[in-house]
Amino acid sequence: MTGFTPRPYRLYNKIQYYGWGTKNEKAIIPHLLGIEPEHDKPYAELWIGAHPKASSEIEIDGNRVTLDRVVKELPTESLGEFVCGKFGGRFPFLLKVLSAARALSIQAHPNKDQAVKLHAARPDLYVDDNHKPEIAIAIDSLDAIVGFRPVREVQSNVRSLPGLSSFVGRETVDDVSRASDDHDLAEHIKTLYSEIMTRSENVERLSDCIKDIENRLSQLTARTPEESEFLRQYESYGIDVGLLSLFFFNMVHLEPGQAIFTDAGVPHAYLKGNIVECMANSDNVVRAGLTNKFKDVGTLLEILKYDFQKCEILNSSRQKGDVTYKTKAEEFEVSHHVKVGGSYETWTTNRSPYVVLVLDGTVEVNWTEGGAEESIAFSKGDSFFVPAFLSEFRLKFRDNADFFSVTVPRGDNQHERKN
Repeated sequence: MTGFTPRPYRLYNKIQYYGWGTKNEKAIIPHLLGIEPEHDKPYAELWIGAHPKASSEIEIDGNRVTLDRVVKELPTESLGEFVCGKFGGRFPFLLKVLSAARALSIQAHPNKDQAVKLHAARPDLYVDDNHKPEIAIAIDSLDAIVGFRPVREVQSNVRSLPGLSSFVGRETVDDVSRASDDHDLAEHIKTLYSEIMTRSENVERLSDCIKDIENRLSQLTARTPEESEFLRQYESYGIDVGLLSLFFFNMVHLEPGQAIFTDAGVPHAYLKGNIVECMANSDNVVRAGLTNKFKDVGTLLEILKYDFQKCEILNSSRQKGDVTYKTKAEEFEVSHHVKVGGSYETWTTNRSPYVVLVLDGTVEVNWTEGGAEESIAFSKGDSFFVPAFLSEFRLKFRDNADFFSVTVPRGDNQHERKN
């Protein structure tokens, strides 16, 4: 690839049409890309990165080439020595725009060691050997369930669900209802949740339990958020064990700019909304409900993390300007930028890759190549890749601009920005 030079590259990305995606005039992805949505086609995810399932493409010497191929053949130029060494020459992150009209499956992701073992044992189900920590940043809003809520909240919910006793056994439910010590209560909740998931294969008893809860909640004039969500998801999924998880997990609502980070083993589901999402470069999912797809209950119970605490909201104060979302992920660091027209900045990469997604406005990128000044403009819906061997580039904002950038975090403050 002699034509691969140190410069920014426009990315040509792929759309995923999963059934839960938004359709028609509400579909944010075609609106972002400036295309007409096909009638009743669900626009669920836009993938921006180098995952082999749906790698983005760049243009080299007039030909489209997948980004994963570029990285494989030219890893040092694409990623830099630090990123190559840390991630074995693989592109470390995957950026997405996700648009959910209805709930995604309740799921958890394995840690790195678990992912290696699962991929070796079941490559048909677990398509790569990587873990999948991820961040979800609300574009307009997001409703989600994330992680086990505090034990006393779970206990209160369990006490309001008498139908559970006939499903999993009275003793198991009573242990949760009567526990006075928080440590004991946490252990009893783990047992109860495990029993719920394990017994979910008994469709008749699960159906009786779900219908009992649905009948009782339908008669209430005032409902908790989880009770209202139960009824909404029941209309979509009917008899599904995932409905019971709504009483165990935190209910979360994000406003624009707010975010949640989901680490390995943390159960979660996005219920409705439009987000920018970034994760380690993986598509491994262990499902727990609200889905017609295979639910690997045994694996789920092995990897679940029981934190029993409120979900942390990143950028809870909804700051604007330059907001960097700090997480424990080693593969990515996401920043959201809102810039005023007429301003400019110089960015240095220190030999790490960048991906930029423009949500609104125009971002002009300038760089020096072969002693000459070059430039290219990116507008709403465009994204671009800056390879590691371009050490410095300049951004000019012709008008007000709203965009996201992703790079790999390092401890040496290498990513400088100068006005």
